[in-house]
Amino acid sequence: MSAHMSLSVSVAVVGAIATYVWGQWDTYNVWIGFIAWAAFLANNNCMKTTVQSGVMGAVLAGIAFILMGSGIADSLGGASAAVIVGVTVFALVWLTSMPMFTSATTAVYTYAATVGYALGTSSTGAFQEMSMSNPLATVIVSIVGGCLFAMAANKLNAAIS
Repeated sequence: MSAHMSLSVSVAVVGAIATYVWGQWDTYNVWIGFIAWAAFLANNNCMKTTVQSGVMGAVLAGIAFILMGSGIADSLGGASAAVIVGVTVFALVWLTSMPMFTSATTAVYTYAATVGYALGTSSTGAFQEMSMSNPLATVIVSIVGGCLFAMAANKLNAAIS
């Protein structure tokens, strides 16, 4: 079997399994998992970098939502969302200078995925909840799950190639 064919088969099989898991478990989102999968591959198969930078991006998106719903947003007027996004994205990029958060790309992916997920599920106000319904819980579980599925696909690819 060619290398490209074994890669195609392994990604298809594990992607189908990831999609099945999504249908069975509300806290895992397959689309965010696929973003994490791609980030994992871009980070040279490093789960630590992907999870740390990904969680940082997701947390900063959550902070942005919390600030947008706070009195701080009211004092900024019509530009509040732009200012809050600007400040949190500045923090996101600045934090990647720390050894713990080295992948700005992964952080940006998960910042955007968190915003998209929260807006798409109408759970923008749930960021302050300490429960599994908090969008951060789903995003973090999905980041870790995406890395695990990527690792499984790599193993399957190695086994069948």
